[in-house]
Amino acid sequence: MDKIRTIITQDAEVDDQNSLRHFLLYANEVDLQGIVQTSSKFHWIGVPGAVRPDEESKDDFVSISEKSGPFDKPYRWPGTDWMWRVIDDYEKDYPNLCRHADGYPSPNYLRSITKIGNIGYEGEMEGPTEGSELIRRCILDYDPRPLYVQVWGGTNTVARALMDIQLEYEGTSLWPELHAKITKKVIITACGEQDPAYRKYVAEEWPDIAFIKTLQMNSYAYMWYSMPDGESKDSLRAAFMKDFVLNQDSALVKGYCTWMDGCRYEGEPERCQFGTNPDILKEWFCAGKWPQEPVPYDFLSEGDSPTFFGFFDWGFRTLEDFSYGGIVGRYHREKEQINSKGETLNLWNVSPDPYVGRDGKTYMVESMWPYVADIQRSFAARAAWAGTGDYALAEHEPKLAIAEGTDLTVSAGRDVLLHASAESPDGLPVDISFRVYPEAGAACSKDAVLVPDTSSCSVAIPSGALPGDQIHIVVQAKTRGKYQLTHYAQVILTVS
Repeated sequence: MDKIRTIITQDAEVDDQNSLRHFLLYANEVDLQGIVQTSSKFHWIGVPGAVRPDEESKDDFVSISEKSGPFDKPYRWPGTDWMWRVIDDYEKDYPNLCRHADGYPSPNYLRSITKIGNIGYEGEMEGPTEGSELIRRCILDYDPRPLYVQVWGGTNTVARALMDIQLEYEGTSLWPELHAKITKKVIITACGEQDPAYRKYVAEEWPDIAFIKTLQMNSYAYMWYSMPDGESKDSLRAAFMKDFVLNQDSALVKGYCTWMDGCRYEGEPERCQFGTNPDILKEWFCAGKWPQEPVPYDFLSEGDSPTFFGFFDWGFRTLEDFSYGGIVGRYHREKEQINSKGETLNLWNVSPDPYVGRDGKTYMVESMWPYVADIQRSFAARAAWAGTGDYALAEHEPKLAIAEGTDLTVSAGRDVLLHASAESPDGLPVDISFRVYPEAGAACSKDAVLVPDTSSCSVAIPSGALPGDQIHIVVQAKTRGKYQLTHYAQVILTVS
């Protein structure tokens, strides 16, 4: 199977720096073709003479109670050298990582694709940059795979790449076919709208480009304290972070930032020093929104990581259709979203899913939250890979297979039997479980009855199921090791 082809764009926020370190532990699983620094409403270098508009841009963070700085001066600017420092740390871990899996890109390759994009100010698109040119070339190449562009900050550098293509080809005989091809090829996974570039340009000229808002800010960003107690929250607390992640002998992990850990961040004012400012809960622009005091070494944030978690091999089918759900959550298309021309945008947003908390109550939460513990355990295991080159001293994801396949045609009122097999590369015992995922399927899914055994499951298809209805069955394999690593299969039963 072809690897997912992707480009990272980021604005160098501390959680972006964490996300890049996390991502590189999985860099063997994708075809990474660019790491591009951009600006956002939170970070920019400034352009002499640039004037900030009087009105606030309408974006997903407009409610944040901070009036950011003028456009002609640096604003919370962390510089660009940090990207190469992260790659230097990756180079230290690289030999160990390669002993656990094939396909990790060389450090020099990563350096060759690391570029500076449009960083002038919020939404700046004044001209082409090395970063926008890299993106433009990838969009125009002949690789038939989709190009997933991750947006961890503003969309402006991606928008500039698309604008330069439009400036070159619009009005030529090639334009209609090229526009249609690019619309299908480019898929943007974004940590929301952090500048006006999507609305002002992309939505106007490329309304059918898929724009997936992977905003799971309560699940894997600063506000995770607000979520229900359970395994997912446990995996973000200091005890797990210290014992399973931060104690690994990995250069990438040693540079990873957590709450009140003593780290200071270049370019950040004191009010945004998450590692050292004891009064940050009173002074940061999200002051008053934390339900509890952070503990030193608690998980800080990787708000942008949901843009890429779905690219890794968890076994889910998210990229076939974002409404299918998976490790990065479940999404729906917002069909009421239109541009100034009245055209419907191909814009997707997070759907909620139920989660049973430790108190036994069911909460409707961001649909990534039930999987955060799986993500964190896998993160810890990969950090251990980076810390040791001895395959036998680490743990690796189990493999899971469904004998009948993952696409089955079924009949209403009849039973179907599924047989699962799982194996741990480390020889660990593996437990297999089955569940219906009614939120991803048709209304009849809630009436499907499962009768599971150790490695098989009978599914009773409701007699009222209609032709074309889908019932999603999620199969999980979990190892009984230190990290309890998981792999999934998503079986889709379609009623004939």
